[in-house]
Amino acid sequence: MKKIKSAFFALVFLFQPFIHSQILQNVKDDFFHALNTGSNLATSIVSFNETKDWELAGTAAVIGIGYSVDNNIHSFSQRNITSLNDKIFSIDKVYGSGYTLIGVAGIYGYGLFLNDPAVRKIGLQTIEAVGYAGVITTIVKSIVGRSRPYTNDGKATFHPFNTQAAETSFPSGHSTVAFAMSTVLANSTNSTFLKIVCYSAAGLVACSRIYHNAHWTSDVITGGAIGYFVGNFVTNNYEKNFPNLSINFSGSSLSFTYSF
Repeated sequence: MKKIKSAFFALVFLFQPFIHSQILQNVKDDFFHALNTGSNLATSIVSFNETKDWELAGTAAVIGIGYSVDNNIHSFSQRNITSLNDKIFSIDKVYGSGYTLIGVAGIYGYGLFLNDPAVRKIGLQTIEAVGYAGVITTIVKSIVGRSRPYTNDGKATFHPFNTQAAETSFPSGHSTVAFAMSTVLANSTNSTFLKIVCYSAAGLVACSRIYHNAHWTSDVITGGAIGYFVGNFVTNNYEKNFPNLSINFSGSSLSFTYSF
């Protein structure tokens, strides 16, 4: 056993310069890939076509419906605060929060340091989706300046160009992050069950933000839409320079399939 360990560390020492340079090169490539994705996303946002016009119109209509029932759903959620619901809706403490960012970094780091290009691809996709969706949401939050429900100022109170937490309700950041990551993961699998799990988790995060009196319904709808559309853009416009990793579910087991 000692000889095996000694041989292992000797190999690591001998190949350390190569491994180190390869990791740095991969990080460099991924950094410029992320910049290119951001540029393409910005171009896509300011360009219009018939399909996108219908998508925007449909999304705006759903947000409008959400706004019309903001008070009703807020009142309903606050009337149904129970210990059981507290446990169910505690998901936003983990998913959609800072812990999600740790998970995203973990996926990418695993693929990077263990030289697994397929996992690295999904890690980079989640970084791009969560990062760019988060930037969009943060900018909109600051411009709109909507008061959160817990301020008791009402759903129609706005203080534009504001960075105070109590005045940055629209859109929901947790919903944005959750749907961005869930969309990337859902697009990486052919399993209907896993797709349902991904989007159910994101949807539960959105409901949790309403339950915790942190957001209005229209906030979480808008945040979820941003995360969903950016997540889809990232995965649907990805260069074919990585092997594809397909996640499948069968019975009680998960399987991973690579295609080159």
